[in-house]
Parts: sequence; structure tokens; C-alpha cells
Amino acid sequence: MEQIPVIDFGMFESDPIAVASQIRAACETIGFLYLTNVGIPQTEIDGAFRLSASFFDQPLDSKNKFARDDNNKGYIGPRGEMLDPSTQKMGENKECFNFGKLINGKPVQPLPAPLDANEAFLAKFSDCHNLCGRILQAFAVALEIKEKDGGVHYFEDRHKYDVACGSVLRFLKYPKGDNNNGIDIVRCGSHSDYGSITLLFQNGIPGLEVQASRTHWISAPVIHGAVLVNIGDQMEYWTGGRFKSTKHRVVHLPEYADKDRLSIAYFCQANDEVLLDAIPSGLQAGSQYYHDHPVKSAGQYLQERLDASYNFFTAA
Repeated sequence: MEQIPVIDFGMFESDPIAVASQIRAACETIGFLYLTNVGIPQTEIDGAFRLSASFFDQPLDSKNKFARDDNNKGYIGPRGEMLDPSTQKMGENKECFNFGKLINGKPVQPLPAPLDANEAFLAKFSDCHNLCGRILQAFAVALEIKEKDGGVHYFEDRHKYDVACGSVLRFLKYPKGDNNNGIDIVRCGSHSDYGSITLLFQNGIPGLEVQASRTHWISAPVIHGAVLVNIGDQMEYWTGGRFKSTKHRVVHLPEYADKDRLSIAYFCQANDEVLLDAIPSGLQAGSQYYHDHPVKSAGQYLQERLDASYNFFTAA
């Protein structure tokens, strides 16, 4: 597939089989898709980007007081993450802030200014989670899971909002600059995501590339009003390799050197205790996959991947 498909998700309620069929085709090939009409107002997304910019404009010392903790919540400063340690020589020139889910309507972590005064925004975390729930319903329809086995809610029921999991909402900033040093041509290293699915909102500055057909890179352009969705490693593992988790990266584009690139990602993870074992689908990949890949819990799988991304500091 040489292009990332664009799918009208507003049709899922009225024609779930047709929409799920389109989603399945994307998941089995390129592993990426754009969804339009997802039910999240553009004004809400624009407000989130304004809040993100205000946070990243704070002094570095102030942001570092809220550094990422052992639960993957908090601030990650420049060079603090390396997603392609096999080829990268240093951490990436970007900044991130990870939010955890709200518990009883309250943040589970200390928040810096101006985020601490915007708890109403954080409540919108559930909008992303609810959208993921509907996408997971489409997965169940696409994989023809029977009602007796969980039906349309098979995956959704294993991603409950009020149960422990590693889902995070992440603000990202790739700072403007002309890249005269030649080091940061790749601004975010080649990687696949760790979880079930990722939602990505972009602020109008392109640079994301997807490894189409596992052989070459194609642009993932910014499409106004659409959310970019991709399969994560956890879902590929879970579906016995049927749904594809595809590598992607962010590259430096000289024509946008005078602008920061901001994005917002929601990494949706299955609940920690969920076992990533064979799903009850007649379309499931053969049992040989599970013979070669041990069954793990979602929490165990995520922790192994996080350790690989951040422990390069210790190794160095």
C-alpha cells in the first residue's frame, strides 16, 4: 500500500461491516489509517495545542522538576529518549510530557504550570479513550469475533478506563532550527509503537514518515480534521501477526525550519493483567505464532519495551 487510506468513521454506526472492512484492510497491510468524523471537536484539539505550546515555553529548569517517573508519567527533556538505539548515537532533540488517566476526576501526578490550571482539559483524556473504544469495536467486527466470545466489545472490554494500564496522553515538541549540525535529520528515530493503537493529532507541520510495505518511506501528510491511527506492537502480537505494527519516524524538513512541530499522541494500552493470547477469531493467524512467541500480559509487554527505550543511559 503506497498511500495511507482515509476512512469516514462517522459511518461506523450505520454501516459497521463496511467501515470495519476498510479498517481491516489498512491494519493488515500498512498498519496506518486516517479517520475523519471521529466526534472530537476541532476547537478542543486546537485548545490542546495552545496549552501544549504554553507548557513547552516554560524554562527548562521548571519542566525538569516534573521529570518522567517510574510509571512513565511526566516530562522528558531534549535527548532524553532514544527510539532507535541500534542506529542512533544520542537521544532525540524533542520534548515530551506524558499524562496519566484521571482517577475520580483528578490527575494521578503533579502537574506544572500552566497544566495545573487546566484540569478541564485533562478530563478530555476520556474523549481519546472513548474513540479508541469505538475503533477497538471495529477491530472486533473486522475479525468476526462471535457474540458468545465477547463480540463487538471483545477488545474494548480489555481496555477499561478505570482499570490499571499504561495508556498515556503525550504532548510532543520538535523545536525549530536549521539543523546545520546535520545530526538531527531524523528527529524521531525509526520505531514502532508499543501498545494496542495510537491516535496522533498534528499541528499542521509535516515530517512524519511511514515505512510502507516494510521497504521504503512515505510521507504521512497532515490532513485537517482527521486523526492518524496506527497499530502498535501489542496489537500485532495479540492478533498473531495479522494486524501490522509499522515502523515510522519524524524527519527534519528544511522548509519548516522556522517553526516548532507540535503533536499530541494518545497511546492506548490494554489493561495490565490482560493476557495477549490467541483471540477467538476464525481469521486468527495459526497457532505456530503462539508456539514461537510466549504469552505475556499487557503490562509485562509494555514494561519490557519502555526499559529498552530509556535504559540506554545506563548502558552508556
